[in-house]
Amino acid sequence: MAAYHSECGQRFARAVAELVRDGHFLAVVHGRRSGVQPCPAPGANGTAGTNGRHSDHIEGVEFTAAERENRVLVSLLAEANAMGIGLRATDAGLVQLRKQNIANGAAGSRVEAAHLHSRWLEIICANQGVPVVSNLSCWVGGEDYLIDPDQMAAVCAVDWNADALIYLTEENGVPGAQGEILRWFDINSNHDLQAATLSGEMRARLEACAMALKHGVWRVRILPLSNVDCLSSFYISSIKYGTEVVAGNPRIERSQTATLHRD
Repeated sequence: MAAYHSECGQRFARAVAELVRDGHFLAVVHGRRSGVQPCPAPGANGTAGTNGRHSDHIEGVEFTAAERENRVLVSLLAEANAMGIGLRATDAGLVQLRKQNIANGAAGSRVEAAHLHSRWLEIICANQGVPVVSNLSCWVGGEDYLIDPDQMAAVCAVDWNADALIYLTEENGVPGAQGEILRWFDINSNHDLQAATLSGEMRARLEACAMALKHGVWRVRILPLSNVDCLSSFYISSIKYGTEVVAGNPRIERSQTATLHRD
């Protein structure tokens, strides 16, 4: 979160500004997975958990944090001489939502991103701006939700025909069977992956990576936030940090558009 890592946030903003000056179109998607709000199944109580909604107080705190994060990122970009435009996911019909049943047999459903209308991203980027899109969204009837930011970033990358999707995370990358960080990970083969070492967030993130690659995104990288300085040379530098997620043979291409996702 940029609000709590000011130095990393400043380095991130400088790297984004440099990419914009080089002519790349970028969008920043941000949010926390812990803020995903499941919709209760019929008869479910209102306590926090996989089957119910968080209390109104907790929701209010999380929504406020999401709004603050958006403002902080826009402010950091301004300091780096980049024009950030702060948006909620559903502002101007940017992201279309849907309800999906919760996986693994759990009761209830959740609200998630279904489709991106990329017109506003194109307009902002064509004028050398940077869309900064929060995962805070508004469902039918005016209910606010914090939707899954990893899944939302992948949907945005796919529907924007982005060449690259880059996840900036607190984790160092995808761990291998010996605990080492894999520089390349083939999403179609997990022979060198120690699944037990994966966090729940990493599992969900890899699912989002697989979806993006399946639907045409050329490159997907999981990059540690601590190494954010290498973001500006992402397209021309070798992989020294994080994990490049691939589907089959890696394809290294110079890209012109990217979706960046910040935890």
